[in-house]
Amino acid sequence: MKYRFYYLLLPLLFSGCAQLPKTEVQQNSSWATQQAQLEQLTDWSFSGKLAIITPEERNSVNIHWQQTAQQFHIRLTTFLGMSVLEIQKNALQTVVIDADGKHYVSDNSEQLIKDLSGMELPINQLQQWIKGNPSDASYQLNENHQVSHLLGNDQTGGIWVIDYSDYRSLNNTNLPHRLQLTRDNLRLKFAISKWEITAPTQTN
Repeated sequence: MKYRFYYLLLPLLFSGCAQLPKTEVQQNSSWATQQAQLEQLTDWSFSGKLAIITPEERNSVNIHWQQTAQQFHIRLTTFLGMSVLEIQKNALQTVVIDADGKHYVSDNSEQLIKDLSGMELPINQLQQWIKGNPSDASYQLNENHQVSHLLGNDQTGGIWVIDYSDYRSLNNTNLPHRLQLTRDNLRLKFAISKWEITAPTQTN
């Protein structure tokens, strides 16, 4: 499975990506205001590209991530739309679907992804980190009260360094459109082209 996973990945082509038009960043009065908005943001999705860079390989996939509270659905596809990996998590378990359509089930998202694809992805922490919310991590802020640098641990104790850039405002919430995660010799570069925010369903 791991060999097929890397065979499907695209050569890294970030340098040729078109630049998205800039949007004005909402000016928050404080980091407390910014973080409160991010904490309240539980239902969201984004689309973009994910580059996976090691000393031996540089590859890229399309990524679409949909989050609803603690449940998520992540799809990795090639430039032509072929499925590379699909990850679905609900309250009970994680299901990973490989490029051949085979289903694998576990209660450990990160380990299952690594076992099937060889890819290390701090899924549990990324549910907050991807928004620029430094949950359980040390961080630095920029002049606009946004996280510019983060240092945190994944569930195995591995140390990740994240650098954020290109924040843009959506519904008065500032969200990062470019971030780079580094762990040892592994780099993961997210180039997010579109964020969507969904209001959580109200129950009586």
